[in-house]
Order: sequence, then C-alpha cells, then structure tokens
Amino acid sequence: MIPLRTSISKYFLIYFLFLNLPCLFSKTLVFTTGFNRPDFIELQHRLFEKFLEDDYEFWVISDANTPKMKKEIQKKCSELGIKCINVPQKIHSKPYLPRSPGDNYNNPNVRHCNSVQWAWDNYFSHHEGPVMVIDSDMFLIRPFSIEKTLENTHLAGVLWGTSDQVTQKPYYYLWLALILFNNTLLPERHSICFNCGWLPNSKTVCDSGGWTGLYLKKFEGQLKLQSLEYLQGHEFYCPYRYASADVQNFKSISQKTISENLKKKGFSQDEINLALKKPYTIELLGGNHFLHYRAGTNYEGYSKEVLLSKDKILLDFFETILAK
Repeated sequence: MIPLRTSISKYFLIYFLFLNLPCLFSKTLVFTTGFNRPDFIELQHRLFEKFLEDDYEFWVISDANTPKMKKEIQKKCSELGIKCINVPQKIHSKPYLPRSPGDNYNNPNVRHCNSVQWAWDNYFSHHEGPVMVIDSDMFLIRPFSIEKTLENTHLAGVLWGTSDQVTQKPYYYLWLALILFNNTLLPERHSICFNCGWLPNSKTVCDSGGWTGLYLKKFEGQLKLQSLEYLQGHEFYCPYRYASADVQNFKSISQKTISENLKKKGFSQDEINLALKKPYTIELLGGNHFLHYRAGTNYEGYSKEVLLSKDKILLDFFETILAK
C-alpha cells in the first residue's frame, strides 16, 4: 500500500508537469516580418516544411501599411495555417525605438527594427524555448535544425562589424536578417534591442539589429555565440551590387571552372546550377543553408525587368529543390 503522503506528492508532481508542459517542451518559434510579398510567406512556409528538422511554429508579423496588403497577408497566412499578428502602425510614429534628429521614421530599416522589437517585446522574448527571427526574403534551402545549432550556445547569427567614425573603435553586432536565440540560456533576454542607426553617445552608425551589440558587450565573456558563415554574391560568381567591379570580373572564367571551384567549396549541384544563371545580388548564409534574396520588398528601387528576371531564376531553383 502506497503511503498517503507519497501518493499525494506523486499526483501533485504529475499535475504540476501537466500544467507546465508548454514551458518544459516548448516548440521552436520562427518569426518573420511581412510587408508586401505574400508569395514569399508561402515560399518560406514550404521550405521550412521540407528542410526545418525541429518541432516548430511559424509566425508572420505583418507590418503591411495599407489595408489591401494587410488583407492579402492575412489571407495567405490563413490559407497556410500560419499565425499572423498585425503590427500596430502607430508604433512607427511614436517612435517605438530611439531615433536621432532628422531620422526618417518610415525608412525600411527603421520599420523593420520597430516591428521585430515590438514582436520580441510582446511575444517572442516570453517564449521558453528556441526562437529564430528571419528576414521575409531569407529562405531555408538545406536540412537544418535550430535546436541542434543552439545546443550549449546562447546565440547564432551573422556577426556584423562597423566602427566609430571619430575614434575608429570597432563595434560588432548581430545582423537582423537571421538570428537564433536560445531563450532558456539568455540572461536578461527582454533587454535585447534590435535598433539601427546611431548608437547612444557615440559616432557609430549601424544597420538593422545594430543595438544587439550593446547586449553582446554587456554580457561579454558570458555568451557563447556561433557565427554563421556569410557569402556575398560575387564570392560565388554572381553579380553583386555592393562589390567593386575588380572583384567580379567573371567573363573570362569558364562554366566548367566555376562548377569545379564551387563543388570544392561544398556547393550542391542545384546551387551550382543557380550560380551559373547569375541571379543579381543574392547571398548565402550558414554554410549555404539559407539563401537571402536581398531587398525583397524592393526598397532599393530595382526595375520591373530586374525583379522579374531575379524572381524567375530563384523560383525555378526553389521549385527544383522542393520537388526532390
């Protein structure tokens, strides 16, 4: 016969575990911000379904600034069974994050930082499990596990660098295009800031996510960070807007030589075929696990012809790897 005290303790423990299952066995959360490409949401969803190896939920944080686009993003998420949260548009005029005099509150980088920060503050920093924030034009193209990548690691992402314009002191931060968070290990995770622009009390200016460097600095020596590899287009023989002409003169290099060089670097045949088609200004991250379309919302103002050509090449590639 089981003593009454033991029996009560056992059932209390079972009851406690049942109530806390969401915390003890939390799914990995993946979130992106959507602005004007519902088709990208579907692509991300399909590629996650094929290649993401974790038990996960995919959330879209919609920052659509017109009723029409807001409705289109909500409709697409509903069709796919994806959770969609609308960013209150008033946060962009508060401003939600610190701004410097003369800043454009509706600059794409500023809006992106606001949206991610709002979502982090209100939802994802509260999650007791792994979290990944990913750009709306970043696509998973190889099998990948967020949980395995974050094993015994606090953070993973692309480490970006800049420097103070007066003192030349270097400064490093996590680029907001792709960051993985091990929430169960992160100290004071609610304090992480994703702002861009000028750092407080300095002459250092940063891209999206720049203020994450303040968090890295505060907990320097306490955080284990996995830096994800980052390749710009010209590093795999594709034209790249931000590289000088002298490092992307590929006309004299044969397709055979390009193929052989990329194969030695670990590119798959599908990735080699993609590079040979020369899509304009793309990037590969994390050992070719992620492909960044780059400026997918077209904030850089490419012509319709450039976008159509780029879309066709990349969509053909995505359909090829999805079909296997």
